[in-house]
Amino acid sequence: MKREDVLKDKIDPIDVEEARQIGELLEGFRNTSFQSRNLAECMDVYKLMLDVPEAAIFLGLSGAMVPAGMKKVICSMVRNRLVDVVVSTGANLYHDYFEALGHHHYKAHPHMDDTFLDTVDIDRVYDTVLDDRVATQIDRKVGELVAEMPAGHHSTREFFATLGESIDLHHSIIRACYEEGVPLYCPTFHDSGFGIGVTAHYRDCREQKKEGFVLDLIRDNYEVMQIGLKSKEAGVVLIGGGVPKNYIQQIAPMQEVLGYKKYPYRYAIQITTDDPKWGGLSGCTFSESHSWGKYTSDARTAVAYVDATIGLPLLVGAVLQTGKEIIGRRKRRRFTWNEDELTDLSFS
Repeated sequence: MKREDVLKDKIDPIDVEEARQIGELLEGFRNTSFQSRNLAECMDVYKLMLDVPEAAIFLGLSGAMVPAGMKKVICSMVRNRLVDVVVSTGANLYHDYFEALGHHHYKAHPHMDDTFLDTVDIDRVYDTVLDDRVATQIDRKVGELVAEMPAGHHSTREFFATLGESIDLHHSIIRACYEEGVPLYCPTFHDSGFGIGVTAHYRDCREQKKEGFVLDLIRDNYEVMQIGLKSKEAGVVLIGGGVPKNYIQQIAPMQEVLGYKKYPYRYAIQITTDDPKWGGLSGCTFSESHSWGKYTSDARTAVAYVDATIGLPLLVGAVLQTGKEIIGRRKRRRFTWNEDELTDLSFS
């Protein structure tokens, strides 16, 4: 590299009077610095993966995105074919169900008296609160719902498809996935209000010495591994990190261990506030993931280190505005299941 090669691409100050839409704003971010440029790079990589005809795009969802008001953004991703498979924490889906039943999260202050909140049965998530009495009722309702579901082993995909059918709210992640045929997985199901409710069902079945509804997370593994095999090309959109990130990224190593051809990811973007130097998976770079065989050697990746409540709506809004042609020709993936076997993956 020569000196003149370094002094080639100029920084171009963003003109907020000229940028009338979110898409135009992120287009302008390309010639700025720091995380604004990284977010523009995420937009570019996202559109690249959307333009691969038969690629499956996995969304990893962690953090308290639903209490933070990001639910409609995620629904837009599902309904506009920006993602094909969703892997979420149990908490996000629980809060989604909480709102689907007509309840709300409320604005609060991060320095409220939490001891007082406990005495009046109010739960706090930073600067957001919810009614714990309602949450307790929903936990019990979940236990009653699974008692009516078929006994035996089921994947979380099957559970949420059944639950989605019972939800009337259009702007529900669970309902959107059900209507659009998007497989929805929850590897941390037990670590949520859903898990609490199903534990009550487990106890009742144990005491009555009968088989009940059992969520089989290894069945989940087998199902998502098949999606990776039949897709061959795949991309990843990660909101935060945690278990959803690792769960999605372990599909290729799982294929290898089970004796199949391995299909690492070719595209990936992440919005995170976690730093790689602490060694946690949430901050782990895509470069580090190369050492595990999770990505191809020529994978296109981008990371924006920004609060997802800022970065996610900007990113999705910009992709919807600037990628209309790409999205318009992208077909919905149709998954045909025979219990835990993915018998067909078609496009329509």
